[in-house]
Amino acid sequence: MATRIGEDVHIAGNLSVQTLTIPGGTVDDAAVKAAAGLSASKLQHQHCLTYSQADGSDVAAAIVPIYTVRGTSATIVAVEVVCVDAPSGGDKAFSVDLQKADEGTPTPATVLTGTIAYSQTQNDCEVEPGTIDSAGLVQGDTLLAVVAVSGSTGTQGQGLVVTVTVREDAD
Repeated sequence: MATRIGEDVHIAGNLSVQTLTIPGGTVDDAAVKAAAGLSASKLQHQHCLTYSQADGSDVAAAIVPIYTVRGTSATIVAVEVVCVDAPSGGDKAFSVDLQKADEGTPTPATVLTGTIAYSQTQNDCEVEPGTIDSAGLVQGDTLLAVVAVSGSTGTQGQGLVVTVTVREDAD
């Protein structure tokens, strides 16, 4: 048998209960104290991953593993490419793909709707976002930054930065 109190209740002392069930959505971000000391296993972690090639050297083709999911799952939030000195004066260009290799099936596959192209149409330091097609990741998945270069005339871009933002659930 339950007792229902239809008005506000103020308890000046401590409240002790055997079990407590609160409605979903009752405890939000504002209700958690900054110094609450929550365990890392109870949080979602955001990682800002970067792969870069030095300014002063032409962007070069590469396939580089940049992240492996350690928690139970993760979500790719953003993929961005920037080049300090964009390609110029010809047809030289480069593209960046973000690929995922599954732990059980290590053949990588793109997670984007298309590669992120960077050519002489971009300005120096212009941020080019990727469009994510498949954002979900699971424990053991590895992300790879794949850079491809093209063209034979002009000046290749220099100073590449690929940034991938991932939110990972704890174990």
